[in-house]
Amino acid sequence: MHDPGSCLTKGAKTHAKLRRHAAAEFARLGYHNTKVSDIVKAAGVSQPTFYCYFESKEMAYEDLMSEFRSRFEALTRTLLIEGEIPTSQMIDRVALSFQKIFDFLAEDPELTQIGFFQPPGCTITKTNLANWIARNIANEQQAGLFRQDISALQLGQCVVGMLDQLARLPADAQKRRDLSVDCAHMLCEGIWLGPHQG
Repeated sequence: MHDPGSCLTKGAKTHAKLRRHAAAEFARLGYHNTKVSDIVKAAGVSQPTFYCYFESKEMAYEDLMSEFRSRFEALTRTLLIEGEIPTSQMIDRVALSFQKIFDFLAEDPELTQIGFFQPPGCTITKTNLANWIARNIANEQQAGLFRQDISALQLGQCVVGMLDQLARLPADAQKRRDLSVDCAHMLCEGIWLGPHQG
């Protein structure tokens, strides 16, 4: 007797395999140059099998982008600094936020490549991320944690710029921690030593 559960398991595995290979091919070839034939060849399945799970290449891509952005937004929500925090802990707390984002971007390099670095997906992701970070910063400004004379959105865009450049660097866990501390110091303290005393 046929077990419907085993069919679902096989289907879920096939879907996951197609998504994994689609991400790899998009990362390798770019969105516009990737064809369904590239994806099915890499996954070792037929084109009809692909179309059982995705209506088109575009749908496969959007599926990947939607999942990536959803997870990224959920992570960003957890980074909000709530309540009072001792001044002595602020740099560490901001560094931890950077580290969690760097770690997230390092988890799945191929998905990060298409979702955060490569067009067309990166444009929407970075715009969204700037807004998600700005939402946190606006709340933290209201709580008196950060100065309010700089737009929360501008600060969010600056953070995204830092992430965009530094997340491209080859980095193990320790290097990501070090980068995170540097980012926290730059964001919270700036780079100016102050006016020279005559």
